Parts: sequence; structure tokens; C-alpha cells
Amino acid sequence: MPAVAALAVASELFDVEDAGVVQALLEEFLARQQAAGHRCVVDEVEDELIGVAYYEPVTATDRTWELLMIGVRADRHRQGRGRVLLEHVEHDLRARGQRLLLVETSATAAFDRARAFYLACGYDQEARVRDYFADGDDMVLFRKAVATS
Repeated sequence: MPAVAALAVASELFDVEDAGVVQALLEEFLARQQAAGHRCVVDEVEDELIGVAYYEPVTATDRTWELLMIGVRADRHRQGRGRVLLEHVEHDLRARGQRLLLVETSATAAFDRARAFYLACGYDQEARVRDYFADGDDMVLFRKAVATS
């Protein structure tokens, strides 16, 4: 799992000081995976980790999930790998009869590409919570219905 945490930092989605949080999140995933339904998907090329997506069900909701992390190594950006990972997550949820996928991200300029990515992947910007992550760092909430009608 250290390789996944390193990838999360290398993909520029998390700061170096957040690597410990990412590592703890992944360790928790392994410990609770089957009991709580958390899911993780990786993109590998020749046994080399390229990307990762981690998502979990939202407690006390009807089939709503949250994408907690998606990242692709910086040297593999703009190759469609993030979109493929996200589509895999959506397909998995749809195949299991789930309803909704939410994504929280920062409103800072550092996350402009992330927000553009979710919009390009068909997500709706649903809400903005001021000062959510820190003073001056709003949270932007994206949503996408994954259930088939």
C-alpha cells in the first residue's frame, strides 16, 4: 500500500504531508473492505501502479456512494486513464444496483483540473460549502446518477 499512497502524492491530488492520511485510509480500506463495502480499483501496466480509485458507500443513504480518491501518476496524465478508472467505478456501482456517486473536491485553483475533469465526465456541480476544508478553501460537491432508468 505504500506505493498507492506515493501515487496519490505523485498524482498531485494530495500534498506530501497528506501521504500519511492516504496511507491510513488505504490500510482502513483493507481492514474493513468486506464488512463495510469499501472498494478500490487500480490501473497497472507491467506490474507498475499507474492509477487508483477508492470509493465507499455513504452511511444512512439509499445506495449513495462517495469517491474518496482517484489519482493517476503525473507522467500518465492526459492519456484517458483517470476517465477509465472513473468509468470502471461507475460501471461497478451500476452493475450492483447502486444509485448515486458523489465527489468532493477543493475550490482552490490547485484543483481547477480536477473540477474540469468531473464536469467533462458528466458530473453536475451540486453544491459549494464555504470554508469547508479550511478558511478560504471551499468544498465543491459533484454528483452523478449511476443507476439505469
